[in-house]
Amino acid sequence: MATTAEGSGSTGTTGTTGTTGSTGTESTGATTSATEPGTTTASETTGGEEGFRIGVDVTDISPDRAFIATKDLYMGAYGAPMSRGPAQGVHDPIFARSFAFEAGGVGLLMSVVDLPGMGNQNTREVRKRVAAMTGLSEAQVLIGSTHSHSSPDLMGLWGGVPKDYREWLLAETSASMASAWESRQSAELRVGTGTAPANNRRGWGYTDDAMIVLDAFDLQGGRIGTLVNFAAHPVILGEENKLISCDYTGYVIEALEDELGAPVALFNGTLGDATPKTPPGDYADDFDRAAAYGAALAEIAAEITTSTELVAPYVGFSERKWVQKVENQLFLLAAQVGILQYDFEGEGLLEKTVTTQATYFRLGVQVQGVGFPGESLTRNGMAIKEAMKAPHRMVLGNTGDALGYFIPSDEWQTGKNDNYEEGVSLGKSAGDRARDFIKELIAADNEGF
Repeated sequence: MATTAEGSGSTGTTGTTGTTGSTGTESTGATTSATEPGTTTASETTGGEEGFRIGVDVTDISPDRAFIATKDLYMGAYGAPMSRGPAQGVHDPIFARSFAFEAGGVGLLMSVVDLPGMGNQNTREVRKRVAAMTGLSEAQVLIGSTHSHSSPDLMGLWGGVPKDYREWLLAETSASMASAWESRQSAELRVGTGTAPANNRRGWGYTDDAMIVLDAFDLQGGRIGTLVNFAAHPVILGEENKLISCDYTGYVIEALEDELGAPVALFNGTLGDATPKTPPGDYADDFDRAAAYGAALAEIAAEITTSTELVAPYVGFSERKWVQKVENQLFLLAAQVGILQYDFEGEGLLEKTVTTQATYFRLGVQVQGVGFPGESLTRNGMAIKEAMKAPHRMVLGNTGDALGYFIPSDEWQTGKNDNYEEGVSLGKSAGDRARDFIKELIAADNEGF
C-alpha cells in the first residue's frame, strides 16, 4: 500500500511501504518527509501473520496535595481562562492507561489520559520520548485524552497547570507507555461491537452510538486488559465542580474492572456533539449521576465481551500529516499571549497554521480505526467509518492532537447548538480536510483488504 499526501497549496509527497523488524526498532522501508511549508508527510507500515503480543499499564497521574496547594492548577473545558478558579482537590484519581499491540514484528502503542486534551507541545513530547524508549517510530505512538471537563488543563486555554506538574505528567505518561510495551506477552485478541445511549446536542437526533470492545487474553485464558471505544462528552460534572475527576468515564472503568478483573481503558470516540444520556432517576448529586451513567455503560460493555470474535494476528498502520490554517481568533490570541500549549507556525498574529496528523490502523481483518486529532462531529466521524470495510470500526477522538471541533462545512454556522462548536474550531475547512485525508488512508488499505 502506498499513500499520497497532499499539502495546502503545494505539491505532496508519497510515502513508501516498509516493515519493522521483530523488535520494532528497525525499518527496511523508506519514508519520505516533506519539509516545504504547507506540505504533508505520510508513512506506512504493515505487519505479518504471527501471533499477537499485548501489554497493558495503568499509571496514576493525579496531582498531589502540593500541586493543588499552588492554587495554580486549573481544570479545562469550561468557561473563560481562569474563570472557574483553580482545582481545590481530587475527588477520584486520574490515570494514563496504555495498551501495546504487536504482531509480525509491527507494533502499535496507545495511551489515553484523563485530561480535557493535550496541546501538541505535550503530545509531541510524549511521542518523542516513547519512541526513544521503545525503538518505535513516533507514528506508532498514539496518545489520546478522555476529554473529562473536570481534569487538569494541559491545553493552556483555561489557566493551565504548574510547569512541574506538567513535566511530571509527561514523564509518567511516557513511562506508562514504555511499560506497556515492555510487558508484551503472547496473547489472543477478541473484539465485539454493540450500541450504547448518548444524546446529540446539535439536534440531529442521533450520534455514533457504537461501542467497540477489544478484549485481550494470555494463552492460558487469563484476561490481560480491555479497551473500550465509545462517544459521549464527559460533562455530567458541571463548571461549578472544583474537584478533579474522570467524570462518567472513571465510573465506567471502575465498574468494568470489578466485573472483568483486569485493567480497562476507555477512548472517547466521535464525541464532538455527543453528550451523556443518563438513566432516569433521582440523584443525590452530579457524581451520583455520573456513576449511574458509568454503570449503565459498563454493563453494556461487559455484555459485549460475552460475544466477541477472534482477531487475526496482524497490525498495520499509516500516518498522514497536513497543515491547517488557524482561523479561530480565541486560539490566535491565546497563542499570542503565550498561554496556549500549542505550536502554531507563521509570521504575524493572523497568519498562523498548525501541523497535525492522523494515524490509521488495522488489527487483523476485523478492526479498522483512526486516531483523530480532535473532536469530530457525528456526521464527520460516521463518514470516516463508512469508508472502512472491517466489521468493527473505531474512531479514537482527541488522539494525536486535541485541536477543538471538526465540523462538516455544510453544517458550519447553521445555528446548531447556537454555533458553539464553531467557536472552538480551527475553522470551516478543518472538518472536511481531516475527514478526506483520513478517508484516503483508509482507501489505500482497503485496496488490499
